[in-house]
Formats: sequence, structure tokens, C-alpha cells
Amino acid sequence: MRTEHVHIISAGEKIQIAYPGMLRALPAISRTMVFTDRIVHEGSTDPVTDRHRLAVRNAVSAVQEIAASLSIPFTRVVIVPPAYDSVRSALAKIRREYPDARFTFDLSGGSKELCLALFAFAPWLGGEVYASFDEKTARHVPLPDRAAGSLLSSPNHQTILAILLNRKDMKKGAAKEAARGVVSTVPTIPTSWVPRQYLYQQLWPFYVPSRTKKAKPVDSSQPVVRYKNGRKPAAELTHQTFSGFMGALRDAGLVEEEYVPDNRKEKTYRITEAGETAFRFFSDPATGSLVRSMLESS
Repeated sequence: MRTEHVHIISAGEKIQIAYPGMLRALPAISRTMVFTDRIVHEGSTDPVTDRHRLAVRNAVSAVQEIAASLSIPFTRVVIVPPAYDSVRSALAKIRREYPDARFTFDLSGGSKELCLALFAFAPWLGGEVYASFDEKTARHVPLPDRAAGSLLSSPNHQTILAILLNRKDMKKGAAKEAARGVVSTVPTIPTSWVPRQYLYQQLWPFYVPSRTKKAKPVDSSQPVVRYKNGRKPAAELTHQTFSGFMGALRDAGLVEEEYVPDNRKEKTYRITEAGETAFRFFSDPATGSLVRSMLESS
């Protein structure tokens, strides 16, 4: 049973009018968070713009007062540009803090960039989107169902995405250094695509069998093989099993698959935007050091 209901609002001039209507439609709201563009908290030389920003700040304060009068915890979340990346990071963090919560969104106000970002990520939280088009009556906006959360319950899928995301970040970092004229001592990463065999080898030490098999008798006469960092061999990771992992991630749109140019037998993979988002929202830091490192880098 869900004990927490997190209600997220995109800040606009009249959200204090819409908020009571949302409370009537969703009386179980237990926590309210208002997402505000950073620019709203800045001054402007244009009187019209300055009045708009002041009105938004006053509306947010009014919502805070209403929430306080009902003993509903209130949080302000300031979004910096680009809104897409900032909203993704903020929502991923909120989901980790309230993993079993019900999430609802009121996108009645706020900038186009902020509303679009919140709308884009609502499905990743299983969220319900509402909008008060007449400023008073909440209307539900239907969203498509996504099964990424179920797919990412597998630690193997999490690790694969972490490996691909790590390659993408390395490529991005190399490009930034090159743009600044920095000479790196690290070998250049030529592409964000990862060869199938390399990806298989990287997953091999971290592979977690999906079904526990009966242990075979140990032949004490055989030497004990020890592996660096205490890792044990994942003998059950067959290429067929690995192909199943990659097929599931590909079919879900979380990775892209291509053949190597001039070689129709070799495949390469890279993480998609949806794959990165799924990884940020649904991966568990306890899965392993690589997964934890990539989550902390967001």
C-alpha cells in the first residue's frame, strides 16, 4: 500500500488558484513540490517580464501557505537550463527518495520547456498528469504505459546499460577536452558504439544468473582459481543468454543495435536517450560499483 502521494506542480502565475482544485480532486496528496525555472528568481530590465516573474514567485508562496495550512510538506525545486537534463536529475532523485510513492503532476503553468520536460518524464515514474485548463478544474491527461521499470529489475540489464553509458560519457568528455584544446593522456575514444564481444566481456564478471541451479560437487583435487577483486567466473553467461539480454533492451528501445560496417556478423551497441533515462530512474546503486558510479555522475 502506498503511503506517500507526491504532487508536483510546474510554477506559473495562477497555480495558487489551481492548487485547491487539485486538492479536491486528489485529497490523498501528502507532499507538494513546485518546480520553478531559475530565471523566475532573477530580475529583469523589462517591466512586463519583471511583473510576470514576481507574479510567479507570489503564486508559489501562496501555494506554500495553502500547503502549510493543511500540514502538507512543501518543497521548491529550482530548475536550471537545459530544463530537460535538470528535470530528469531532479525527478530521478525524488523517485529514489520516495520509491513507492504515487506521483501526480499539475502542468497548468510554467514555461514551455519546463512543462514539456515534466510531461516527458512523468511516465518514467508511473505518474499521472493533470492540467487545469480553466484554472480551477483539474483534468486528467492520459499517458502511455512504459514497462522499463520491470525490465530494469534485472541487475544484468542495469550493468549493460551502465557499461554503455560509461562509454557514452567517456566519448562526451573526450569531445569537450578536444574543443577546449586540452591534450589528454587517455587514449581517444573513437565512438560511443560498443562492440558486442567487448560488451559481453565487460558483463561477464558481474553476471547474475536468473535462476539458481544446484551446485555441482567440488573436486578438491583441482586447484582453486582466484580472481582479481574477488570476482568469480560467470560460467553460466552463455552467448545465447547474452543475446537474450541485448534483444530485450533493443526491443524496448533502450539500446540501439547495428552491424559493423563491412561485417554482417559483428554487432555493436549504444545506449539510447530512453535507455539512459530508464537507467537513471530504475537502477539500484546496490547492484554494483559501476552502476553506483554512473548513477552518482548524473
